[in-house]
Amino acid sequence: MLLIFGVALILNVNTSAATTVGDNVTVDHSSPKVTDVSPAKKAVIKDTSNIQVKFNEKITAGNNLIYLKDGETKISIKKTYSGNTLTITPTNALASGVKYTVFLSRGSVSDLSGNKNVAFSYKFTVSPISVAQMKDGISRAEKFYASNGRLPNTVKYGSNLIPIAKFQKIIATQGLSIKKPKLVASTTSLASIMRAASKFSYSGAASTAEGMIAHGSGDCWAMSDYLYKRMNAAGMKSRILQYSTAYSSRHRSVQYFSNGSWQDAPYRTYFSTNMFNNTQSYGTVIACNV
Repeated sequence: MLLIFGVALILNVNTSAATTVGDNVTVDHSSPKVTDVSPAKKAVIKDTSNIQVKFNEKITAGNNLIYLKDGETKISIKKTYSGNTLTITPTNALASGVKYTVFLSRGSVSDLSGNKNVAFSYKFTVSPISVAQMKDGISRAEKFYASNGRLPNTVKYGSNLIPIAKFQKIIATQGLSIKKPKLVASTTSLASIMRAASKFSYSGAASTAEGMIAHGSGDCWAMSDYLYKRMNAAGMKSRILQYSTAYSSRHRSVQYFSNGSWQDAPYRTYFSTNMFNNTQSYGTVIACNV
């Protein structure tokens, strides 16, 4: 019995030692996992000097196939590893109004046991304005289009003027766009367009639609610009003619296309002044949306 007890004691000691000293070592086969990124996923930021990707354990370089892209264009970067963090530093400042993609290919980093990461990617955007400001700018641009038949030249934020082409590129990074809205019911017919125009009086204060709207009055050029843009926005084919009259060598009036021919806008039906009226139905075509 003593012998049996002794054997049992020896077996117990050996089993305990194996667990303590690591005779049955648990081998790490888990891939390092991304736990956080900066800038954040889908973030819209004004600027950043670097991108950080954090893992759930310490890492080192793997195959190093790590990219920062603008669309399909690879951006020059430097990569450093410290603890559980990969830092990606663009060689040059990132451009504004661009959605960037961070991409780590499979095996681009490794943990200290030699396990490779799985492929990982995410996007962020560098932009001078926030998403809320983008949506506000879109609303203002659409209202401008509804009133003027064209997009504004710029979108303003405080003292910052963003050219419309750049603004459209910026909002596209978020899947947004300016919709050229149909005019509301009060401005979708010739009659309603003319009624809206009749509130403006004649003066030399303005020669563009925008100027006439601001001043409440304008000359024949301003009225022609206004009618042409409103008709254009309403989906009507229209044009501006210029010709000589008794009052001016460069008088302008508007025509719209209907029933296969050009028709003069019905100025006399809606205006008390003769200064906007057409005096002839031909001349030099200044603008035409056909």
